[in-house]
Order: sequence, then C-alpha cells, then structure tokens
Amino acid sequence: MEQNSADKSDGSCCALCGQYFKDPKKDDKGRSLGIYVHNKPVVCKACWYDKCRYPIAEVDTFLL
Repeated sequence: MEQNSADKSDGSCCALCGQYFKDPKKDDKGRSLGIYVHNKPVVCKACWYDKCRYPIAEVDTFLL
C-alpha cells in the first residue's frame, strides 16, 4: 500500500485507478523501457473527466 501511494504521488501510476504508465521509449527489440514517471500526480485517459482535479497523463497505461 505504501509503494502504491508513492507511485500515485510521483505519477508512476494513475491517481484514481492505480494502472501504471508505459514508457513510450523502446529497447532494441521494440519493448517498452518500463514505467513512465510524470513527477506529479496524474490520471490515465480512461479515468480523466472534465472536472477532474488531476491533469491527464501524457502517456498510455500498460492496460487500457
């Protein structure tokens, strides 16, 4: 629980649903480099709504 809270605070995962964000950069085999960190709380595109108090994420989650 503590780790997920820290991940929501640094924008590694959605502040509402907890899905982690996929780094858009790829390795030489075309795989994601891992988790993308926004350095601020954000929400994924699926959770974001017009009056949401968090900004929308810059990248997609691993599972949409």
